[in-house]
Amino acid sequence: MSVFYIRDVEQTKEQIDRLTRTELFDINIHCMRENLFKYFPNTTTKVNGVDRNFSQEALINNTVYLSAPTNFDDPYDCNLYIDENKFALQRICYYASLCGICINPKWEYADIAYALASYIYEHISSGGKVEELFDTDNVNERVRLMQENFLLRIKNELTPNADGNSYYRAINSTLYEEFKLMQNTANRFRIACFAQTPYSMLMWSHYAKYHQGFCIEYETPILSEDNENIYFNLFPVIYTDERTDLSSLSLNWNLTGNLSGAELWDFYKYGLLAKSLDWKYQQEWRLVSYDDHLTDKVYNCKFFKIKKVYLGNRMPATDRLEIIKICKNQGIPYTGVTIASDRFNMRDCGILCEDCVRLTKQQVD
Repeated sequence: MSVFYIRDVEQTKEQIDRLTRTELFDINIHCMRENLFKYFPNTTTKVNGVDRNFSQEALINNTVYLSAPTNFDDPYDCNLYIDENKFALQRICYYASLCGICINPKWEYADIAYALASYIYEHISSGGKVEELFDTDNVNERVRLMQENFLLRIKNELTPNADGNSYYRAINSTLYEEFKLMQNTANRFRIACFAQTPYSMLMWSHYAKYHQGFCIEYETPILSEDNENIYFNLFPVIYTDERTDLSSLSLNWNLTGNLSGAELWDFYKYGLLAKSLDWKYQQEWRLVSYDDHLTDKVYNCKFFKIKKVYLGNRMPATDRLEIIKICKNQGIPYTGVTIASDRFNMRDCGILCEDCVRLTKQQVD
């Protein structure tokens, strides 16, 4: 039996299926944590030939950088579960119907694909053009582009000696590309991830360069017109041991070019917000943006006010002094994070970083 968790509260599949975006938003408003935390590696990345430190930019500008899901460490993260065989069968039926081919209910994918390949081959052999196969005048932009891409790939396969098998291979290749494109739809979204504590040893290791980075604490304000766009796109992750098949959703999107509100929310629940139970310890929240809806052109987004900065236990002296300088310039409180002596716990250091013997020794070394 599948299990689901939202904020450590167990849910059934039926409860998750019924859960609407409005209901989850209402729960968030009443149960929103006072603070959210984000771990930063404090590393430099080259963007368009320019070195960027998005960690320090977040601290200086009070922004967060929203990443593409392809950059996440979990290969399942935002990787949509779409049944490839079901997808291919539905799409080949769709393209065959556009050509007026009568499909026998007993036909399997190979039968329909061969019938479509033969039809296209005969059309071309009799002097017809590939572009004439579909009527693309009365469809929306997304559907038109999908149809034109299908025809273009078929056309690119044509050779003077092309036969029905050539078209069959072209159809298979094109539908596989459509399948991969649909699987990667989540990359149209950008995501920033937040935690519920600054003392997670695993989070420091995974996302703050093995305790060498820092963690920012954000103070969540009362909902207002100024921050409602953030609130409406901020969600707790749904942890589960099940991957939900989104084949029907993807097929509807390709057929009509649009998703209903309920379908889009399913895309969020079972695609963008769903993670394996293995990651449940993170108790993650996600800020989700479609393309640059919430962000500037380099995917930075203004976020809630910074309340405090936590400096990693293994942060080098030069980095520590640099971050402290930024904090002082911005008027942001800060503290070092250290390991407890009697437990496997992280905690705030009781000594001011500038007065710490360890920092002085690192500077000398």
